[in-house]
Amino acid sequence: MTEPDDHRLAREAQAGDRRSFAALVERHYGFMFKVAWQWCGVREDAEDIAQEAAIKLAQHIDAFKFESAFTTWLYRLVLNTAKDYYKAKNRRNTREQPMFEDVVYASEEPSPEQKLEQKDILKALAGLPEQLKETVILVCWQGLSHKEAGDILDCPEGTISWRVHEARKKIAEYLDIQRGAKHHG
Repeated sequence: MTEPDDHRLAREAQAGDRRSFAALVERHYGFMFKVAWQWCGVREDAEDIAQEAAIKLAQHIDAFKFESAFTTWLYRLVLNTAKDYYKAKNRRNTREQPMFEDVVYASEEPSPEQKLEQKDILKALAGLPEQLKETVILVCWQGLSHKEAGDILDCPEGTISWRVHEARKKIAEYLDIQRGAKHHG
């Protein structure tokens, strides 16, 4: 027997089937955590965001209209949850937490130089305006096409291309400044 697809599970969940909803959450929880972690870079916050996104999914499953892939809609829900989480967190606590300090490497451990470069890239990403940051996460980290990212972010494909270009330019400028500071420091 084949597993039901996301649309079928979503329809059943919208009709009140708790098992179908649980299957959707189980199927996509890792994805939700990954998107949250890529957004914020703090493991504990990403766990909280993923849990909050699962709650929002339960509250707003009826808002899914089957006009796109379920994961396209879910990206937006998780990104909005992350933004809301940080707005609320910043109201509670104005002290910044370090970004990406708890990074775990899936492949072989990088060299110390590679780790520094990766941390600089992640810091540059964290400093980007929100629209550029979410575009980079979707296109460069999640591997979505410019069209898919445009569908999620509700903007034209050309805008996504421009955002990726601008983000790369800003990251390169940041890295140039960091390299200059390290050579002169």
